[in-house]
Amino acid sequence: MPKRQIQTFFLGNEFEKPVDKFGGSLLKGNPKKSRPIESKLPIHLVLMSQNGGLRLPKVFSKVNQTVANICRRHGVTVYSYANVGNHIHMVIKIPARPRWAAFIRELCGRVAQVAQQITGQQAGVKKFWKHRPFTRIVRGWRRPFKLIKEYVELNCLEAEGFINRRQTKTLKDLRAIWADG
Repeated sequence: MPKRQIQTFFLGNEFEKPVDKFGGSLLKGNPKKSRPIESKLPIHLVLMSQNGGLRLPKVFSKVNQTVANICRRHGVTVYSYANVGNHIHMVIKIPARPRWAAFIRELCGRVAQVAQQITGQQAGVKKFWKHRPFTRIVRGWRRPFKLIKEYVELNCLEAEGFINRRQTKTLKDLRAIWADG
């Protein structure tokens, strides 16, 4: 009986798995590749602030209102949003790839302006954002989409002080805790 042949791997850029993450602490220096953006799939966006303060009472509502206005202006659909204090989580869908640059530029700039004006920090003295915006393409509308929305919801609950993330890793854990007690 002849030995079974092992399938060979294909070579070339056409067969490489697409990279879905970009930005944040992943970037070291100047990026050599373009940011992966999909207009037909949801995107998880994280904006990390250098020193926090996004949940201060006088800043919180202004930042949330600014984010909503910018998303509406650029036609971006927001599925889930959480202002956690030192970072912002969003699950969004961008209408077209060319709109991304204008959207993220205005979003980062306006949120930084609003927060710095209200808290009294001087613009330009210190960087407001710790990293470049982090994006991850959510590959799928069922389970992956549900998981990322739950993740953002858990971040929101943690920021509001309702849960401790060391004890609660998923919404399933949270439901079990609430059912027991």
